[in-house]
Amino acid sequence: MTAEILSTGDEVLLGDLVDTNSAFLCDRLKQMGIRVSQITVKGDDVDAVCKTVLAISRRARICLVTGGLGPTRDDITAQACAEALEASLILNPTALASMKTYFDRRGFELTPDNEKQAWLPDSAQVLENTHGTAPGFSFQLNQCWFFCMPGVPSEMKQMMDACVVPRIEAIQGKQTRLLIRRFTVFGLHESRVGTLLTGFEDLFPGIRLGFRASFPVIEVKLVRDADEAGKEAETVLAQAGQWVARQLGSKVVSMTGLSLEAEVGQCLARKGQTLAVAESCTGGLIAHLITQVPGSSDYFLLSAVTYANSAKIKVLGVNPQTLDTCGAVHENTALEMAVGARQVAGSDWAVSTTGIAGPGGGPTLKQVGTVCIGLAGPGGLALAKKFEFKFDDREKNKKIFAAMALELLRRHLTGEISA
Repeated sequence: MTAEILSTGDEVLLGDLVDTNSAFLCDRLKQMGIRVSQITVKGDDVDAVCKTVLAISRRARICLVTGGLGPTRDDITAQACAEALEASLILNPTALASMKTYFDRRGFELTPDNEKQAWLPDSAQVLENTHGTAPGFSFQLNQCWFFCMPGVPSEMKQMMDACVVPRIEAIQGKQTRLLIRRFTVFGLHESRVGTLLTGFEDLFPGIRLGFRASFPVIEVKLVRDADEAGKEAETVLAQAGQWVARQLGSKVVSMTGLSLEAEVGQCLARKGQTLAVAESCTGGLIAHLITQVPGSSDYFLLSAVTYANSAKIKVLGVNPQTLDTCGAVHENTALEMAVGARQVAGSDWAVSTTGIAGPGGGPTLKQVGTVCIGLAGPGGLALAKKFEFKFDDREKNKKIFAAMALELLRRHLTGEISA
């Protein structure tokens, strides 16, 4: 089944808005065994969107449209689709009732300006929006079913999962599904990962191997048609996964495609243990990553961004003499930061970072990309290690510092490192 995505809005073309919606929709369709053949972006121009809808209707079976459903003049998706259908816009009673329910529930008045969002092509079917004001709609033109959704990501995602996916499944019928296995890899360049997996296609000819770099981790993905060879497909995919895991060894941080922070969270949750973080050079990035994981409140107790030496002393109890003798970027300082954070929080584990993110060097002209990571844990565990990375970019250094700290913690949690 052929699918396309149409993203509308001048703000996307001008670079004011990053189109994350298309990536989400591609992933959802992929999970349904549907590959996207093309993504098109059009500005707020009725004629341009109308012509694009007509062109897509002749070459695709499914088209997901995002954006242009709001109450302002530049929201033209419904009008453009009506022109493509050679249909009239009508005040759709179902859409209007849905909007009224949303407004009443929040104590807002439904104004004539807002009613614009309920004017839809006369043949359209309404897609309920429970997370916002603009109803979506669907229609068929030529061979293609169009599903028009809001551009607001939270509204689009809810509508896609609740309304659009079931309808696509009904259209799809019994189609080939995809079996997918993902591995999260940290500590290798993408080219090195590719080299280590040389020969995969010869060993497993029915499986597609893919890579996606999202610094500082790499996702390795194995894909096979589920209906191919029945249950044997799952067996062969599992064998391929085992081969990949052996080839990449300890650089695989998740066998299920989870992020580093999610893997750390699962380890802590399984053990019923807690974590505190003391950060200097990463500026709260580790805490941000950890709290992005749902359920992190069960194990995450404290974040202390002790950027200044005075904060390291007052908040974490770092010895002033350590700072005078060793400096802020030193294993001894990182060690005392981790021990102090664990004591303050009363946590099972604590991790700390202090380093030089750049672009300039530190007071003692330490190399940009240097980070010292401290770790304190059960049984009197207390250690610190220095790492040196070769990035001159501040953002990259912060990301890899945070990832290295999480990886050091993960390895101790899983027992890969015992001391």
